[in-house]
Amino acid sequence: MKTTYTVTNKTIAEANRIFGLSKKGAANELIGRAQQAVKVYTFDSTNRSEAVYDHYPTNTRLIIATNGAIIGVYEIGKLPGSNRSACELVRSTILRGLKVEYERLYSQWADVEVTFAQTSLEIAMTKRAQIGETDSAVLVEYAKKLSELCFENSKRHKERSKLHRELIELERAFVPYL
Repeated sequence: MKTTYTVTNKTIAEANRIFGLSKKGAANELIGRAQQAVKVYTFDSTNRSEAVYDHYPTNTRLIIATNGAIIGVYEIGKLPGSNRSACELVRSTILRGLKVEYERLYSQWADVEVTFAQTSLEIAMTKRAQIGETDSAVLVEYAKKLSELCFENSKRHKERSKLHRELIELERAFVPYL
């Protein structure tokens, strides 16, 4: 099945800046490059819904979502905002630093994810214990406990979502250095 590609306005602006493509022609040119590009990397933090593709004849690196949206464009072998190729030492140093930061952030996210799951389990167990209970004092106690657990889980969910967004941004920062 042939993928239908779309290009975001931000990507068109980047293509205009990096490659000097006109705003009118950039979308068609990027779609043509995407159709001939080779997949080189898949983002884990987006549940594999985004990937990096390289189009070697034009030295173009693209970030493409599974829905066909081209959401990023870079020049292979160049650092963002740089006019010259980066030396391998600088590239590997930056990449190593990004990996260390990614591992630290992933560890934090995993800890929050485990806590969230444990609290969710406790909520389910409390709701299960409520079933068939007739003593009103016990039911009030369960309701109070559920209220506290749900509030705690709400905080964990927000923290988990924030860390997940940071993981995605950090993983996208890898792209120019791959």
